[in-house]
Amino acid sequence: MDDNRYSSNRPRRKVSRRTYRNRRLAALAIIGFLVLLFVILIANACKDKGDKKSSSSGKNVTTITTTTTVTDPSITTTAPTTTAVTVPVNESDFRLDKQTVSIMVGEKDMPRVLEYPDGTLEADERWSTSDPSIAVVDSYGHITGVSPGVCLVTLKSAADPKQEVQIKVTVRGSASDNDSTTSPQSSRAEAPAPSVDDTEGLTYVNGVLLVNKEYGVPATYAPPLNSLCYEQFSLLTSAAAKEGLKIYICTGFRSYKDQEKIYEESVKTYGEAMADICTASPGHSEHQTGLCVDCNTADSSFGYTAEAAWLEQHAHEFGFIIRYPLGKEDITGRQYEPWHIRYVGSKIASRIHNSGICLEEYLGVA
Repeated sequence: MDDNRYSSNRPRRKVSRRTYRNRRLAALAIIGFLVLLFVILIANACKDKGDKKSSSSGKNVTTITTTTTVTDPSITTTAPTTTAVTVPVNESDFRLDKQTVSIMVGEKDMPRVLEYPDGTLEADERWSTSDPSIAVVDSYGHITGVSPGVCLVTLKSAADPKQEVQIKVTVRGSASDNDSTTSPQSSRAEAPAPSVDDTEGLTYVNGVLLVNKEYGVPATYAPPLNSLCYEQFSLLTSAAAKEGLKIYICTGFRSYKDQEKIYEESVKTYGEAMADICTASPGHSEHQTGLCVDCNTADSSFGYTAEAAWLEQHAHEFGFIIRYPLGKEDITGRQYEPWHIRYVGSKIASRIHNSGICLEEYLGVA
């Protein structure tokens, strides 16, 4: 049997060069088609993803735009109203005895400059008003009420225009327009004077208990804080709170022994002469009567606060006076204490406030 057909050495049919080339081109064409198809699929996938992202981003932009459009008007309308009148600005070195003024139509008041910025003199004062239809001010700082309302009076330095302080001015209607404008802000038509205490050793002048360097109280005299005084002070703090101010008791009643310790410490620190000006000696402090209150912080910094200015304008409406006012040191024998208020009743307090005198002058013992 012939086995040549099964031999591995059987010669194979040769492929021509042309056939080989055609097959190669066909393979390359198939590979190119597959690559092109793959590229097209990837491109379409990326395009779809980009379209979705763009669509999502478009929705976010619309939401932000809508939110801004809704909220912006409320911000624009409320911000200026809050700061324009109710919050006086004082970012300067001017120091005034008050930063709020409350007057009636036709009345006048004048904030006193306690301290000027460096390089500024009295002649450099420049006064102006934000609304002359409510209040006007002259070149000396005299403010006159024109019509009911609230405005700001500004004091600037001609030497340094950056130095500026503002005063909030509240003008009320005249007494003939509305009698209620002159009545106290307390719940009483009139805050009554405290009753007379018949304890031996007390000095009363025209029904008013007098305590100063010359007139004192016994060492054993120790009443609590007077209930009427505390009641009217509570009404006072409530009224101040309605204007955004916080007034509270720093010191109320103080015993003879407590005052003795304070006075001795003051003598050691400042010497007797200075201690007699800034601290009452034992038995000669109004705190021992239970008829006075030290407000907030009993130091000179209190005089530069809005609370101090408010007290000077309104304390009398509740029956209190600034017991040791500025400019009366030679009469009271004590330094200016804007934090120290004494209860005497609204009738006496209003007379003292309106006349610009101190208690000693009112009682005729100056």
